[in-house]
Amino acid sequence: MDNFEDYYEILRVANTATFAEIKKSYDELIFIWHPDRHPERVKKRAEEETKRLNRAYSILSKQSERAKYDSECRQHIGGAAGATGKRISGTPNPVVDPYHIEFKNTVPGYVRKASFTVFNTGGQYSKININNPDSWLRVVAWHSLSTTDELPLKVDIEAVGKDWGKRYSDVICISLDNEQARVNVLLTTRLRLEIKDHKWHDVAYDDLKAWVKNRKDYLDAGNELGGKTFRYRLNKSTHKYQFRLRYSYKSGIYDPYH
Repeated sequence: MDNFEDYYEILRVANTATFAEIKKSYDELIFIWHPDRHPERVKKRAEEETKRLNRAYSILSKQSERAKYDSECRQHIGGAAGATGKRISGTPNPVVDPYHIEFKNTVPGYVRKASFTVFNTGGQYSKININNPDSWLRVVAWHSLSTTDELPLKVDIEAVGKDWGKRYSDVICISLDNEQARVNVLLTTRLRLEIKDHKWHDVAYDDLKAWVKNRKDYLDAGNELGGKTFRYRLNKSTHKYQFRLRYSYKSGIYDPYH
């Protein structure tokens, strides 16, 4: 048994666990570690964990195989088989998904919400720490997705920008002991056009690109927008801003609140 594996530890159950307890833990862990639920950079680890879980369950779910395994365990470790709540040894490796969250074209004062999940693809850890910026960005809640372990952990965040036409950025750091992962969060607020008359006024592309780039067909802007001159005015009938490329009669409508 040079390649001995502790199947009880893999399934996060005690060696006295009933079949129902083993199956419940297996179903939960196989769902959590399903490769399709993980980003590409940890998919290989997820596939390995899935194979380990299947090997462990195939033995512990059959009474005769389990009895034989327990006997081999006693010979291997010189005592009772299995463990209660031990994690894999080694250095922890926190992984977050997604690791980049961006809120675009946001109305100032409007609260945007998102979440990310923290996984451990390494060894044991003793403490989890999540920093809370508690400014325009804050962590509002978290809860474990497992009933047998603290991780995976789902973390909920909220973000709100106060000013028009601004870009906010911050980082949330997640630590498992001394190992760290980061979630980058960006938020951009909409441009507020201050002109209230009905004449055409020039405006720089850099001030418009957050919402112009998705309206090329309306503006007949072609592939290159940078450096081109745009014009805008307040439409008399709709009371919404109308914008177009300079020397063009094709225009689009911009409502900063929708």
